[in-house]
Amino acid sequence: MDLTLLQILIGIFSLIFVIISFVVGILIMSKYIEYKKNVFLLVGFTWIIMSEVWWSSSVSFLFALYGVGLTDEVYFLIGNIFVPVALFAWITAFTELKMKDKQRLLQVIFLIIAVFYYAVFLFFIFTEVSVIGQMRGPVDGIYNTLALIFLLTGLFTFVITGILFAAESFKSSDRATRIKGGFLIAAFISFGIGGGLDGLKPFLFAPELLDIIELITRIILISSAIEFYFGFILPPFIKNLFITPE
Repeated sequence: MDLTLLQILIGIFSLIFVIISFVVGILIMSKYIEYKKNVFLLVGFTWIIMSEVWWSSSVSFLFALYGVGLTDEVYFLIGNIFVPVALFAWITAFTELKMKDKQRLLQVIFLIIAVFYYAVFLFFIFTEVSVIGQMRGPVDGIYNTLALIFLLTGLFTFVITGILFAAESFKSSDRATRIKGGFLIAAFISFGIGGGLDGLKPFLFAPELLDIIELITRIILISSAIEFYFGFILPPFIKNLFITPE
């Protein structure tokens, strides 16, 4: 199976984004050992699973290198099956930090949405996968309206609540906390732009531009993962760039 240079780059950058997301998620989760707060487990897990949409591009790229193509059903299963779980974990983490009094209500709402999504998604995966989407080439697929609406709604929810959460950091008198908040806001915005542009690209750009746009989205997503790490962990070398030691 021949791959163009752009398809190879898309596959490589998809893989880089997924690997970085796993590393970032695990590092955040490991903070539970130090602080004993469940929010680190939830946030780290969420970031790993929110990258799932691009697992399919990474896996299809690796298979394509050996001349094997994924079916549409396998591609979209790999990229979607855990997304509702990630959104439920995120809303749980968000309400641990804000709107604690609304936590149970929001959990129930997202649980109902997840059950509905699974029922619809699995039905079409095994009966008429084209309703979900179709492969656009050996590495990438495009989503049709039904799945795209759910994914963009989930993306919008993740980004808006994330920005609301990060904005609280600016109320702190601690400069390091404010810097972390800035990185988190940048991460959520980057993730929103990268994810949204990736999903909407067939509706916004001519077919001959799609590979280039897809490569750009992968670069934006990689930057979001790095920013997310800086926002939650703030490594010493980044802290020292913004705060002069006394």
